[in-house]
Amino acid sequence: MLILDTAFFFAMGAALSYAVADIGLRFGMLHTNPFVGATITPFFGILTLAALMAATGARFPPFGEHYLWLAVAGIFNPGLFIILFMFGIAKIGVARAAPIKGSSPLLALVLAVIFLGEQPEWYHLTGVLLVVTGIVIISSGRTEGRWRRIDACWPLAAAASSAVGAIFWRKALPMFPDAIAGALVGLVAAFVLTLAYALAVMPERIAGGIQKAWKPLLIVGVVAAIGQYFFAGALQRGEVYRMVALIQASPLFTVAFALLFLRHAEAITWRVPAGALLTVSGAVLVNLRLAG
Repeated sequence: MLILDTAFFFAMGAALSYAVADIGLRFGMLHTNPFVGATITPFFGILTLAALMAATGARFPPFGEHYLWLAVAGIFNPGLFIILFMFGIAKIGVARAAPIKGSSPLLALVLAVIFLGEQPEWYHLTGVLLVVTGIVIISSGRTEGRWRRIDACWPLAAAASSAVGAIFWRKALPMFPDAIAGALVGLVAAFVLTLAYALAVMPERIAGGIQKAWKPLLIVGVVAAIGQYFFAGALQRGEVYRMVALIQASPLFTVAFALLFLRHAEAITWRVPAGALLTVSGAVLVNLRLAG
């Protein structure tokens, strides 16, 4: 049966939020570059989470090494993740980049077994194989000059960063009773990373990029912050291999949104929705638990 506990609903909330953010990123990248976008988005996300903390009365726990683990988690995901994923969107489009970065359950499962002692069953591994099959279908076929297969390395690198970050999130979050507080600490670390890189690489383009793209990226920042809260809440309550896989239902939502709103901006063939469906089917299977 499909496990319908609190962690499940947090994970699905994260999946839907990230799908909406994916589409917003695609529009934002029409007006700026990935580094500027990756800087603006967490900034608005920090403001959103800070406002939610004030409204809900959430509190930070006492200082300890869990703050360090959470800072490292935020650097990997969403820090490095969002930079790499934005490059993936710019190179191959959101309808392909989103399902490919959905391969993160592969590495997350391995890391969770090695470092956290989690014990997935055979049908969880079958789900992982379905994820791989979906990725192969999305990346196969003629490119027709629209994108190069090597560009798929960007969302694949984003997937790896997401998986590593999930391990650190899971390690630190049990010490944060309020998931909003944990999400805020991780997002601050991500913002410091992306801001430092943007200032080092292209400081002259930041002002112009903000002026052109701040409106769509404001929405992305708010939605992604909500998604980060759901993400933290899911990993606070459930196993890494299970939560990361379930959150990867987001490509199905993303492809559906892309078909509705980005028909002219994205070259979408049958392989994209078919691969996304297989990827998500695998993620759902990883979340199953058989009786007995």
